[in-house]
Amino acid sequence: MWQRMVHQMAASTTRQIVAPQPIGMVVDDDALVRESVAEILEDVCDHVYRASDGVEGLEVLRQHPDISVIVTDIAMPRLDGVAFASQARRLYPDLKVLFLSGRQRPPATEEFLAKPFPVRALVSAVQHLLEPR
Repeated sequence: MWQRMVHQMAASTTRQIVAPQPIGMVVDDDALVRESVAEILEDVCDHVYRASDGVEGLEVLRQHPDISVIVTDIAMPRLDGVAFASQARRLYPDLKVLFLSGRQRPPATEEFLAKPFPVRALVSAVQHLLEPR
């Protein structure tokens, strides 16, 4: 009897489905910030892509449509973060976006974290974005 209960408990535990971690992308023209943020996101995401501006970010997104969360700077050359996010959401409406900036703010309806920020604030903001709504 005891052995059967242990076997059933083990079988039910191995059948539990673990939700896959999201795929992320960091878009920032500052290489040090981009790499630092990506390293932090690797604790929350299964994989993190990197792009140096909005144009490159759109290219990466088209190549990897499984990206579900993006952390982007606002002030960037070629295509700024707000315009990038707008175009990205036209392609993939369910994208979660967190804006970062030390100078500008996104529209009030967007998730935002002012630079500089503590690591725990970034992790918390991304986890909040990923919560089911």
